[in-house]
Amino acid sequence: MIGLAEIARSIYGGWRLARGDAGGLDWFTLSAGGVWRSFWGPVLVLPGVLLVQGLDGAFDAGSLRPLVTQIIAFVIGCTAFPLLVAQITEEIGRGPLFCRYLVAYNWSAVIQLAALLPVALLAWAVPGPLPSLLNLVVTIALLFYQTYVARVALAVNGLTASLLVVLDLLLGTLIQGVADRIGG
Repeated sequence: MIGLAEIARSIYGGWRLARGDAGGLDWFTLSAGGVWRSFWGPVLVLPGVLLVQGLDGAFDAGSLRPLVTQIIAFVIGCTAFPLLVAQITEEIGRGPLFCRYLVAYNWSAVIQLAALLPVALLAWAVPGPLPSLLNLVVTIALLFYQTYVARVALAVNGLTASLLVVLDLLLGTLIQGVADRIGG
């Protein structure tokens, strides 16, 4: 189990990374247990992710199938990318830093949702071009954030970090597309 102090430290570490401070890595628990507990980051954001999808009309009131499908897709996404990155980091000589990256990646999900959720709520409450533009700006900023996390956690150059983010984006798009087709 994870304690509130570790959750708070980890979210703070993610926040520091979002501010461009590589010292945010020092706030994460990088032991084997800390790696496993870092999956609490995605667990904490799951309700918010489902809320955003619900605001977008992803769920039919008469069926649990879309909801269950989205939860399964979320779990697959939370495991597929780390498995892929584990192999990639070995191939590029960054295997020893994989756990550090995984912990930072998992906890950064909380910061990302904290940025996206208000924008999604605004877009739902006030439809129009301004919330859509704001969503685009926040999404681009979060792609830079993800790139920064990869760059500092894996000690790689910007191109390598960017390619990992693109890979994550492509894999997530593939998983979400399949989930949307299955969920109806």
